[in-house]
This record gives sequence, structure tokens and C-alpha cells, in this order.
Amino acid sequence: MPPSPAIPTDLLPPLLQDFERLIGLEPTMALVRHSGGLRIYIPTPERVSADHIFAHVIGLENLLKLAEVYGGEDHFQLPKAERALIQVRNQRIAQAYATHKTARELASEYHLTERQVVRIVAAMGATAPVDRRQALLF
Repeated sequence: MPPSPAIPTDLLPPLLQDFERLIGLEPTMALVRHSGGLRIYIPTPERVSADHIFAHVIGLENLLKLAEVYGGEDHFQLPKAERALIQVRNQRIAQAYATHKTARELASEYHLTERQVVRIVAAMGATAPVDRRQALLF
């Protein structure tokens, strides 16, 4: 199976790009999955503890890095990174379509319509394997 497409950091909102530079992509996206779209508060470094919810989500060391830059600021909304996540989803759909899955299977898997899948696949330039129908006969 081909590797999963990476999240294109240039599609991330500026705040998340900064988080990615400070703590890395995986912890940043873990924080987005946990609190994306919500107003959050990063404590000052001296108030950070291992019991803080974000320490459980991204690790104490990463929370300390964020606290040094963003600690004590007013609450701010953490972006959801939808544009980047949709791009990754579309790449995965196109990859699966080009290798072995039908539009119907992908629509069911991703909770989309078959028409949406066909549009995504066309936009990504993916094509179905030539022998897809023959493979179903075996």
C-alpha cells in the first residue's frame, strides 16, 4: 500500500504553520483534532504542568514550547485546518481509486456521494486501473 499523503503545511493557516515550526506537524495536528475550531488558552511556562489537558494531547515538552511563545495571551481560536485536511482526503481518495477501489466504495467509506468522488478523482487527475472490471471476475 502506498504511503499516506502528508499534510501540505503551506495549506495550513498561519497560526498552525507557526505551531508546526515550533512543535512539529504531528503534535500540531493532534491539537487540531482535539480543539480545532475552539477558543483555547495556552498557559504561561511557569503555569504549565503535566496535568494540563494539552500536555496529555501533545506532550509536556511541546506544551512548554508553545507556552514560551503563546503563553498568557488572551484566548484565541485554534483553526480547524479544513483546507489542508480536505486536500489530504482528496489525495487518499484519488490514490485508492487509481489502485483498487470504485467510486461507490469510496463514497461509502468517506461519507460522500458517488458524484463527489468522481469530481475529486477527476480534479486530482486519477484514472481507474484498466483491468478493474476484469479483476472483479476472479
